[in-house]
Amino acid sequence: MKRIDFTIREAGCLLYIADQNLGGLPFNRFHEFFGGEKGLKELTLQGAVIATSLYQDDGYNVRIVVGELTAAEVAEWTARVSWKLNLESGKMVVSGVADEDLEDYLADFPIAENEADYELGCLVEIPRGEYSATIYSYPPNDLAGGWMRIENSRLFRECFGADANLQYEKPIDYFSRTRPAETPPTWVNDGYEEADFLDFLIHLVPFSDEITSPEFEPDGCLLWTFRKPATCPVGIRI
Repeated sequence: MKRIDFTIREAGCLLYIADQNLGGLPFNRFHEFFGGEKGLKELTLQGAVIATSLYQDDGYNVRIVVGELTAAEVAEWTARVSWKLNLESGKMVVSGVADEDLEDYLADFPIAENEADYELGCLVEIPRGEYSATIYSYPPNDLAGGWMRIENSRLFRECFGADANLQYEKPIDYFSRTRPAETPPTWVNDGYEEADFLDFLIHLVPFSDEITSPEFEPDGCLLWTFRKPATCPVGIRI
């Protein structure tokens, strides 16, 4: 069982996890695989990396869990991706930076410590092996767009296009309908709260061949799956 929280301050509209060996490729070639002939999709299908696109380049709070999730972690997510990850080196890169200087940055990436802050990314020590990996995104700062999909249908449509399954609902109405006996957190009522919340959770479990092949965006990033939880999320404070 492993559970660790940390913050990444700078991200280029991406969040990705990858084995430090990147399937035998030098990391300074990673940027070549986005939307080009090299094929991020093929690299992903090999289990070397899982990359996700975000709608802006804000930093984010990340939690790594190897083992069971809590009830809140299972219940509150509004976007996720899942696929396999082969951690043959025992060190997982977590970052949002993918430019041609990445290998130089990577040389300075520290081993992640709980409640630490990192500028561009870090390495997380994980026992060597092949894993089924899921990245969950949570409100209120759901940079994958899942919460925006619920609270602001117009803005979601402008950012991502039409969504036939869109289930718009004003957050305070959503909360009142599903949590009638509770007091809403400030961010549900006012759209903002000065508190630290979990943004992404990376969940690793031993690989299962029952995992479903993912769908991809045109640039090779995994396509997010969105959902509207049955009960309004209140955010996971860290």
